[in-house]
Amino acid sequence: MSGDWVLAKTASFEQEIKRSRFLCTLWPIQSLAEGQQIIRQQKQQHPQAAHVCSAMLLPAGATGQPQAFSDDGEPSGTAGKPMLAVLQGSGMVGLCATVVRYYGGIQLGTGGLVRAYSEAVRQALTLAEREFIPVRLHASLTLPYAVFEAMQRVWQHRWLIDQQEFEQQVHLTVRIAQSDQQEFEQQFMQTMIRLKEPQATLVWHHSSEQDS
Repeated sequence: MSGDWVLAKTASFEQEIKRSRFLCTLWPIQSLAEGQQIIRQQKQQHPQAAHVCSAMLLPAGATGQPQAFSDDGEPSGTAGKPMLAVLQGSGMVGLCATVVRYYGGIQLGTGGLVRAYSEAVRQALTLAEREFIPVRLHASLTLPYAVFEAMQRVWQHRWLIDQQEFEQQVHLTVRIAQSDQQEFEQQFMQTMIRLKEPQATLVWHHSSEQDS
């Protein structure tokens, strides 16, 4: 089964190096905007911190930049980029790493900073819980209420509903695991025939349509 490993929930690690405190938190994210909001919140929560450095690795299929990083005032290349390199080696996507630094008065040098920020992320990853998310296909459905109710009984824990409108018929945009596509189509057709509702429609969307 194809898919991605993602962060199941936030994970944190703290270390002290030459009186400087480094607080790393890993966050699951779905977009660059979500990661940027997390970074803003961290800066608000730690107003006395010297730096809030960050790195983001977006999930497969995300639009825009697939990755981003920031040194937040540390010497160029000593924080965000090394943090991103650790994330890229984790085997996961869809996560943001922030490292809040409280300066202890002793300079670490460029090499020391690279090691400190990299190690903070690396240790946080050892504490992280991972989750496998299968590749999901998008589909649009227009269903009479009887067909919707029958499909919902079978698929309510297996499909993800992105949009739904209840009018004369039910209009849905859902995501289905790629491995479930054939079973879903068969169930849909059998339900239409059994309930004698030929008005029901199912349209699959390809990746190019999803990303447009």
